[in-house]
Formats: sequence, structure tokens, C-alpha cells
Amino acid sequence: MKSWQDMKALKGVRDELKDMDIFEHKPGKIDSLKKFFAYYGYSWKMMFKEKELFLFVFLQWVSVALGYYLFVMMLYWIPEEVWRSAENSDGGSIVDLVLFGWMFVCVGMAALPLGIFSSCMAVVHMLYFEDKPSTIAACLKVVLPRTWSLWLFHWMDGYIIIYRIIERLPKKNDQTPAVQKAINEVLYYAWKVATMSILPNLITGRSIKDTVKNTVGMIKDNAIEIFMIRIGYSVFCWIVAILTYCVGIFNYGWIKEKFFPGDLHSTIAEFYFFAGIPMLFSVAIIQLFIRPAYILAISDIYGRYISGKGEEILDQNPPPAAISAIIAFVVLCLVMFAVYLYRYEWGIMDMLATPYGEEYK
Repeated sequence: MKSWQDMKALKGVRDELKDMDIFEHKPGKIDSLKKFFAYYGYSWKMMFKEKELFLFVFLQWVSVALGYYLFVMMLYWIPEEVWRSAENSDGGSIVDLVLFGWMFVCVGMAALPLGIFSSCMAVVHMLYFEDKPSTIAACLKVVLPRTWSLWLFHWMDGYIIIYRIIERLPKKNDQTPAVQKAINEVLYYAWKVATMSILPNLITGRSIKDTVKNTVGMIKDNAIEIFMIRIGYSVFCWIVAILTYCVGIFNYGWIKEKFFPGDLHSTIAEFYFFAGIPMLFSVAIIQLFIRPAYILAISDIYGRYISGKGEEILDQNPPPAAISAIIAFVVLCLVMFAVYLYRYEWGIMDMLATPYGEEYK
């Protein structure tokens, strides 16, 4: 899968799921937590048996951290007067376009390693399910040939998540109808449910046609269990996020004084810099203690579904390693580095210095 047309086909699964009546009979949060907790114990048993999972978890966290702080770096390039002009203006600015482009590419840079290491975690369970030895090399042998599809999928998924977060934030003169907001939430939830099947299908080498078919079929056959896993995972993540952010907010001054005693001035960029500390701590807890159970639960449901159809879980004739995807990723990194080096010469700093309500000249 090497085109955004394939991504559009996968995104169409979201629209198909949205119209299913399964969304009208979602299980309760308590029952969902109990179901998810059953996989929680199973995942920890698996992690201590297959210790390469700890490495994949750590590298996932590093990918998220680097992507976030790469985005924050551009916020420091924006003068304070530009941030202040945004408060007094209802209009947009070229700053928004530059930030959006930078954010989009940052998501893409984090998506490739995140996709590889998340997929490796799922492969550990799949190899175990088929009584095959699980090693770092064995996992990479399965995952790397699908680098293109996994990269584009995680890039799109990351963008959808961030876009949804931005849409939920309070806005000036927000005139979006309540009905449309409700539809957007259903579409987002349908996408997150769909990804629970899309990812293992891509990992195991299914075609786009088979992926779409298996995704709808797997969710129809295992709707209650899938919803319970998704809801339980979401509730756990919200609990962790709220607790860590409460601690982070109450200790903002202490963190700044203890670890960053320099002359960082009070700006929006600084806020996002320090907000990232509790966020990444939260992500670390989620990825170490919660996400492995989620991924292994998905892999288990998918393994049972595919085995029930009489098919082998893993593709026995994987394509050659997608070297072109690695080359494209390296080129993307070089472009970002060039933007950093030549941001003055290319006029990027002038764009970011354009106040809101004024046109860039």
C-alpha cells in the first residue's frame, strides 16, 4: 500500500461502521474495565516471558517524545507579540498554515518508528499464538516489509487524533451545530474501533480489499468484546492522564525551578514545553502499563477471528523489505533539518513574525 488512495479506502471503513447499530448497544464502563483488566494480567505475563516487548515499548515512547518536542521547537520561533495579537483578533494568519504544515510533518516523522515498534508488539503475540519463536529479528522480519503501509496508516491515525483534539478545544465564535459535533464524535469513535482490526490486518500482509472485509467482519462478530476493550482502554488512559496532569499543574513551578533554572521566558512555547513533561510521563505509564494489554488484546481477538476462518495468521510470503520507505523517511528528516538551518534565509521566520489580522508581505 503506497498511496493515499489506499488510506482513503481504509478511512471508508469508518463511515461504514458509523451506520451499524452496534454503536447503540455499547457496554458499560465498569464491565469494560473488568474485561480489559483480564487482558492486563495476560499482557504482563507475556512481557516478562517475551522481554523484547519492553524494548518496543521504550522505543515507542521515544518516538512520541521526539515528535512532540520537535513541534514545540517551532513555537519558540514565534515572537511573543504574535501570540498576543492572536488574543485580540478573530482572523487567521499565515502562522497557522506554517504551524499546521510543521505539525503534519512532525506527526509523520513520529509515525514511522511508532508504527514499526507498535506492530512489533503485536507480532510478538502472533508468533506466540502460532508457537513460533519470538525475537527482535523475527518481529522486524515480519514488520519491515510493511513499512510503507504501517507508516501511512499511523501518520493518518496520528493526524486524526490531533485534529480531533483541536476540534474539541474552545474556540472564539464557534458556530458548529451541536448535531455536527455529535456526528464528528461518532465518526472519530468509529475510526478508533476500525483501527483495532486494520492494524493487525496490515501487519499480517492482507490486501486492502481483505483488510476492509476483515475489519467489518471482525467487528460484527466480536462487537461487544471489541467495545469493551476499547472503552476499558480509554477509561484507563483518561484516569492516568488526569492524575498526571493534576500533579504536573500543581508542581509546575517546582519542575521549572528544579530542572530548568535558566532564563526561559513566559511564553506559549514555554507552556507547551512544560506541559509536555506530565504528558510524556502519562504516555510512558500508558505505553508501559496499559497499551501492551490493548495491543495484545487486539492481536488475540484478530488471531481467533482469522483462525476461525481457517486462514494462517501471518503471510508466509512477505514482500521484500520496503527500503524505499526508509529512504523517504531519511529524506523527510533532512528536509526538516534544512528548515531548521535555513529558516531565516527561506523567510520562515518572517512568516512566523506576521501578527494575526495582518497579511504576510
